[in-house]
Amino acid sequence: MHRGPPVVCVFFAVASLVAPAIGALTAPTPVLAQAAVREAPFGDKAGSLAVNYTRLKPHIATAGLLKNGAIPVLKALGFATIVDLRSPAEGAGAERQAAQAAGLRYVNIPVTGGGPTDAQVAEFARVVEDANNAPLLVHCASANRVGAMWTLYRVRQGIPLSIALEEGRTAGLRPEREAELRKRL
Repeated sequence: MHRGPPVVCVFFAVASLVAPAIGALTAPTPVLAQAAVREAPFGDKAGSLAVNYTRLKPHIATAGLLKNGAIPVLKALGFATIVDLRSPAEGAGAERQAAQAAGLRYVNIPVTGGGPTDAQVAEFARVVEDANNAPLLVHCASANRVGAMWTLYRVRQGIPLSIALEEGRTAGLRPEREAELRKRL
């Protein structure tokens, strides 16, 4: 006659030893843990606020030019940070003032000429990887520079060029700038 409890006890003993290890393997990274709480809205909520709006990752949206009056609405939708890749001549100063007045963090990384420099990509990485900045909106005038920046950032992370370019195209990368990136990489 078998009484059963020893088998059940052994199962629970093994499960209690293994469960913490499995939890450690599946726990989200700090950036993603923050992003799970605060996510960038999908296009149906924010697409009308900017040209070429795309939710690229749960905590990152990309766009071209922001429309008039968009900044307070972006704040109301939960954005914490705006990363502007435009130059001061393109209106970055006025946007900085509007973002700060709305209570948003504002980062300007002016990308001009031949595309993002290595130093600009490194600065972009610091901003994107800081969970305190999530969710964030990265934009320029059309989203082409955003796509280039994203591609270079992802390649730096070790993502294969073909995948990084595909993500860059999703963010707004255009063929002429893609050709420049291919030569550079």
